[in-house]
Amino acid sequence: MKTTTARQELVDALERVVRRFRGMTAQEIKGLSQQLAGGTRTRRSNLLLDALARGRVLEHLVQAELPDAAASAAAVAGYEDRTPWRPRRPNSPAGDRSLALQIAHACLKILASSDRFSIPEAVERAVGYVCGPQLADWEYVCVNVTLEGAPSADIGGWQLAAFDYAGDPLLPLTGAPGVAGDLLAPRALHEMHGFGLLRRPLTDDPVPVDDDRQRVLVWPVLALNLALAVPVVAGPRYLVEPGRHVLDPHLGWPVPSEVSRWGYTLAPQRQWPSYVIDRRQETDVAAFCRAFLAGVTGLDARYQDQLARAADYFLLVNCHLGDSLSGAAASPLHPSEAALKLTMALESLLGGGDSGHTDLSRKMQQRAAVLVGADDEDRLQVRDTVRTGYAARSAYTHGGKDKASDLQALRSVVCRVLVQWVAQAAHCSRLSGRHSGKDGLVNLLDDALLSHGLHQEHIVGPREAFRAAGGTPPLPSVAAWTPDRFRLAGPGLSPVDLV
Repeated sequence: MKTTTARQELVDALERVVRRFRGMTAQEIKGLSQQLAGGTRTRRSNLLLDALARGRVLEHLVQAELPDAAASAAAVAGYEDRTPWRPRRPNSPAGDRSLALQIAHACLKILASSDRFSIPEAVERAVGYVCGPQLADWEYVCVNVTLEGAPSADIGGWQLAAFDYAGDPLLPLTGAPGVAGDLLAPRALHEMHGFGLLRRPLTDDPVPVDDDRQRVLVWPVLALNLALAVPVVAGPRYLVEPGRHVLDPHLGWPVPSEVSRWGYTLAPQRQWPSYVIDRRQETDVAAFCRAFLAGVTGLDARYQDQLARAADYFLLVNCHLGDSLSGAAASPLHPSEAALKLTMALESLLGGGDSGHTDLSRKMQQRAAVLVGADDEDRLQVRDTVRTGYAARSAYTHGGKDKASDLQALRSVVCRVLVQWVAQAAHCSRLSGRHSGKDGLVNLLDDALLSHGLHQEHIVGPREAFRAAGGTPPLPSVAAWTPDRFRLAGPGLSPVDLV
């Protein structure tokens, strides 16, 4: 018998079993159970007796639909034992029926946990979960921002998704109450580290765990931090076989090495706030992230290295300060140190040029103002914000008296520089002469300070083109996301279905 035929016969038989079982009333199940037990009658009823009755009836239905020959044929070539909690006996018809019974149990639990599955869908999913071939794994990373409406949004090779078991077929079956396996680990992780997730399909290469891994997570996390007015923080990682189960990690629940660069720990001193993106803003946020990440992808390796260094400084400040940037909470990061990191992000992007490091503060003020300033007044405001940031940095690094700086304004300027720098770097890669090569961008900014024509053509022009492509941060308002809004399952548990 061909593998496909055997599998289809197993699926068809299990569909008949599940349909018949779900169509029975509790009284019918009790009566048939008593017949199977030899006619013994009892007036007593408790949870244990009810569970035994349901299990006895379900096993009877499986045996009726899968006689020995059909059960043997169901053990198809290429079977992988995915039931370590109850291993079956190989080459045994009874063992094959036991396997079919396990699948029927899993199918009923899936149906009880979410109302979005039909019986054929639940059977197919349960067959794959219990005895299907291995599927390609996905990498999942906890984040503290989630979606209100859409189950997921593409942001350039990654998906931003809500942990919504009832509506997302890529989430593991171990999110379903009653399905065997590590039930609570993913949910517990998200309760501690954020109710959203970033995910992507993995290749055959293993995920490295050291700091030499290719920079991949920094880009979606940076894009989300630039798109939203709240700090987006990434946490632990886990691997998922889509729609089936969470893979047991060998070293606990690791924090990706990139996340460690930004000062995140598995034992934070305070609860990380979580946020939800309003369904009306989801499309705009996803469009900005895609436009920004498309620009990043178009940069050469040298420009990407510059951007990654600047992003590390910026994300470190966001991770540590969070909402305290607006004065809402205290932060373990000294404000002057935060100003130092933010000005270092500016230097990573706008440093260099003909005069090297001389008069660095003035150059950063002018270049940032030329790059992002919308008009004369805005350029002056950007210059003053960067100037006060450098004053606080200088006092801090040289042991002087702390000087106040507007961290919220400085962070806003750095956000704008990061966004516009990506568009500008891509534009300069197409130029020649003084405005191309290693220092082409900063040379262009220095020249545009004195040339209105250069400013309009090579600064304003690329800025407007990038915005037209969706590269304007929407900065939507976001609401707090609390555990009582955690979307795990649909209609709840059924005493008849959960056997």
